[in-house]
Amino acid sequence: MIGEKVSVIIPTYNRSKYLKRAIQSVLEQSHNDIEIIVIDDASTDDTEKIVQSFNDSRIIYMRNDERKGANFCRNAGLKIASGNYIAFLDDDDYYCDKDKLRKQIGLFRKNKKLGFVGSAYYDELIKKERQPNVIGKVDKKLLISFSDIETSTIMIKREVIEKIGFLDEQFSSEQNHDFFYRISKLYEFDYLPEVAVIKGLSSSQISTNIKNKIIGYILFHKKHFHDFKEEGFRFFTYAMLKFFFGLFMFLFIGIFLKKFLLIPKIYESMKKLKIRA
Repeated sequence: MIGEKVSVIIPTYNRSKYLKRAIQSVLEQSHNDIEIIVIDDASTDDTEKIVQSFNDSRIIYMRNDERKGANFCRNAGLKIASGNYIAFLDDDDYYCDKDKLRKQIGLFRKNKKLGFVGSAYYDELIKKERQPNVIGKVDKKLLISFSDIETSTIMIKREVIEKIGFLDEQFSSEQNHDFFYRISKLYEFDYLPEVAVIKGLSSSQISTNIKNKIIGYILFHKKHFHDFKEEGFRFFTYAMLKFFFGLFMFLFIGIFLKKFLLIPKIYESMKKLKIRA
């Protein structure tokens, strides 16, 4: 439909074996007024070859000369996107509902106050369906709670970017939550209750950088500290208790990952070096 073009931005780095699946899932959408913007973060594998193999004029490929990070890549895609709607898709995730984009546009049509539409998704890491449950005005909810919103599920209106700006590149982690919160201060949210995205399982997800997550968590609270205080003493106290509990959980998870996930890696390294435990 006229005025309903969707720009799907896919940042990628050395994941050509997953990227093909991600791109294909977008091309198979029932809503075909799309452009796919692949931002290659200086990959050293056959990423460019995979993109070119589709031979589809709706696919735009850009490559960074050096590593810049996912934030930079998403912002680079936003700067050249021509769609009235913007969607993000990580290279190891994919759309499993061919009507995802069409359904999300339908929600935007029904409610002009919406700036953000997500969806339920299936997380392959924990083998579980996740429901973000974000409907209406959710700014206070997002201020005190890091929700189950997955970046690969979302669609936003172009005007959102024009009003709130790009992703904050000072964040090395949790930048998406900062982005979602800034949107929620001006717009209402909604989401598709059915699973529309599969969150893929990759090695980088297993070995999550807990240090960066903690820094991102602290940076978010520092950046929006004034908003916490404006809500009053009781809200502020509750938010700070959740903040410190969240830090504790990040630290606990970090210790767990270090203890239980690094042992197999160490064992494999010892085997290669022919060292007996």
